[in-house]
Amino acid sequence: MPRIATLVASLALASFASLSAQTAATLPRVLEVPASTRAMALGDAYMMNANHADVIFYHPAMLTSARGFGLDYQRWGTATSATTASAAMAWFGGGIGVGLQSLQFGAPDTGVGGLPGGQDHLFDLGPTAVSERVASVGYAREIMGIDVGVTTKLVEERYAGGRDATVLFDAGIATTLGPLTAGLTYQNLGKDLRLGGVDATRPDKLSLGLGAYGRQIGILDYGVTGALAYVGEEVIPAAGVEIGYWPIRGRTFVGRIGVRRVPAGDANPMSFGAAYWGDNIVLEWAFQPVDALDSAGTHRFGVRWR
Repeated sequence: MPRIATLVASLALASFASLSAQTAATLPRVLEVPASTRAMALGDAYMMNANHADVIFYHPAMLTSARGFGLDYQRWGTATSATTASAAMAWFGGGIGVGLQSLQFGAPDTGVGGLPGGQDHLFDLGPTAVSERVASVGYAREIMGIDVGVTTKLVEERYAGGRDATVLFDAGIATTLGPLTAGLTYQNLGKDLRLGGVDATRPDKLSLGLGAYGRQIGILDYGVTGALAYVGEEVIPAAGVEIGYWPIRGRTFVGRIGVRRVPAGDANPMSFGAAYWGDNIVLEWAFQPVDALDSAGTHRFGVRWR
């Protein structure tokens, strides 16, 4: 416990100074939208013992047990799309992962400071083309009974004819607490992007996650997960539940529901999803309504090889 407390305090002290200065107009936006189909369905609270490669986007310390390859695609109507790819394997006494994220959308104007927050504007093809790409490499291993991980991100931003790049870092720890897995991660430490002579604030985040899947009730398996994120001056709680039914061993059908606090201009607090788990392949879908657009919402699809 003293080791955990020391690491937690170090991460917290490193983050508070920069988090307090964050504004709503942050770039790159790809680091604010969901990076996992499963997590999106669960209120963007990552399932803590998933052991999938997309954990690199949430808690790099959990790469110690992550394996396989995944590909995700998300749409906001016909105007905006995001693509995510991830892979992980055992390496050098721990686990290594790589990730790619991209987002293309049209901003409503050319001013970086005037870029609206939330996801509402992603459904409209604004006049200013924005292209974002992030390449990530992460490594984690167990140190004195605690998993410790670091991710390095190379970020490229193209906005209103301008271009800039920067390097950001994630650092975190993870451990088991009885039947649950817990992780604490500080994300996006580094230098702000600068476009058109204006600094674009990084989407700094301190995230605490707790949960696990695999408990059994009769013929059903279930899992619960929760997250508490400190972003700027906002505290954003999130939680999700998923239920799995396996009529044949190795063939599982999963339903998911999640909820999270959302800022003004963002999507609905509720999210939903479903998945099919085969022997070596996973097919996933997630949906989040957007209040400002009546019944419309954003869909995300994922495929994963284990």
